[in-house]
Amino acid sequence: MIALIAAIAVGSATVADPVTLHGIGDLRVGMPLSQLRQLGAVEDYPSDEDVDCSYWTIPDRDGLSLMVSGHRLVRIDIRSDQYRTLSGAAIGMDPTQVRRIYGRRLKIEPHPYAAPEGHYFVYRAKREPYGMIFETPGSRVESFRVGLWDHVRLIEGCQ
Repeated sequence: MIALIAAIAVGSATVADPVTLHGIGDLRVGMPLSQLRQLGAVEDYPSDEDVDCSYWTIPDRDGLSLMVSGHRLVRIDIRSDQYRTLSGAAIGMDPTQVRRIYGRRLKIEPHPYAAPEGHYFVYRAKREPYGMIFETPGSRVESFRVGLWDHVRLIEGCQ
């Protein structure tokens, strides 16, 4: 019985798993939609017929939205302070804390809807097609997203 519980625990992401550019625990950027469904994912926003993109959620993982394109997970949007990046950044942090954590690796850009007060804190991997953007429309980080760079940089999600 204990071995069964341990096997189940190893196979699922928890809030203790750090967020990386590649995912969170068993949620891995690039994984096929069939695997997301096995994890209990359900489609939240059906894809537009003209756009190969949709959003999915997993009911027992609050604060995560999963962008799917080409039948694969391409981006994870985080909106809960339960999750932290591998370096320790999280929702609710003051932007100066995020800057201290990532230093010069972050590019600071005006927030497209909340400038001049709001900012995007942008990190793009140098040798991989991955990235991360923290949104700070005010004095705190309100959300961040990780995944394949071409999808992470989309401001309106699937649009």
